[in-house]
Amino acid sequence: MIDFKIDNLSYQLGSLKISYNSLSKKFPSWDLKKVQQKTGIKFIYQSSENEDVLILALKSAKKTLKNFNKKNIDCIVVVTQTAKNKLPSTACLVQDKLGLNKNIISFDINLGCSGFVYALGIINSLLKNNLCTNTLLICSDTYTKFIHKNNRTCKSVFSDGASSCIISKNNKSNFTPNFNFYSDGSGGKDLIEKNGFIEMNGPEVYFFTTNTVPKLFNNILKKSKVKKENIDHFIFHQASKLVLDKLANILKIPENKMHTNYDQIGNTTSSSIPILLCELEKMNKIKKNQIIILSGFGVGLSAATCLIKWN
Repeated sequence: MIDFKIDNLSYQLGSLKISYNSLSKKFPSWDLKKVQQKTGIKFIYQSSENEDVLILALKSAKKTLKNFNKKNIDCIVVVTQTAKNKLPSTACLVQDKLGLNKNIISFDINLGCSGFVYALGIINSLLKNNLCTNTLLICSDTYTKFIHKNNRTCKSVFSDGASSCIISKNNKSNFTPNFNFYSDGSGGKDLIEKNGFIEMNGPEVYFFTTNTVPKLFNNILKKSKVKKENIDHFIFHQASKLVLDKLANILKIPENKMHTNYDQIGNTTSSSIPILLCELEKMNKIKKNQIIILSGFGVGLSAATCLIKWN
């Protein structure tokens, strides 16, 4: 049996907090009241001119490593699609800037909103094969730097931020986490970067999500032999109110088990799930040995769902 634990969750948002009210004043022709009814978002966070993926990643990682011996980190995984430079990898730069060991696994994962769950699956395999012991997992993106000033769809949803945590083997557990993955590149054009700007076909991404996630959800219950009523928490990528309300309705998820924070933070892409986990942990809402489903979905188009026990 191989299980992992998620420790020292931390995050760092872009330094510019922007309310929908201020957006309305800046773009008076946009019907943001109608937009807000669909997104449920009240605030978004943008990175300043001096903040990039690496800066946010380092700020978050330093919080994570505050009470952890960094000499014990033997793997770094960074999930990002908006790194300042295409090369070198952000993970290698993190190794240097944090003064971590050099005999270390270090690589980036080019994924968006499904990236955190994908990364957990990859790290779980590394742990299972004894290739690492303690992984520093960072998700960091600055989508707002790649959104055209007149793109209402993207500008009213996405936030910049980074999250970090330590993933390590839990030898005392008798629980095996399960994963399901899904990729459909035929929908790649529906959330894409063109000429330096992100473009999103909202209806098509919505259709993909509401059709794909329920299938992965039901498959993982069957695979894990776990009943839906025995799941304590449902942690989904914080896409928007419209998306999460629809998924909750399709899957008949009890309101007290479906957690959200998109209203205060917006959509932080790959960081949205770990940020929500961090907040729930601080509020003592998730407890040891509770069963949790994590589900990320979006650009790729891609989706990933996993069932874990909280440790």
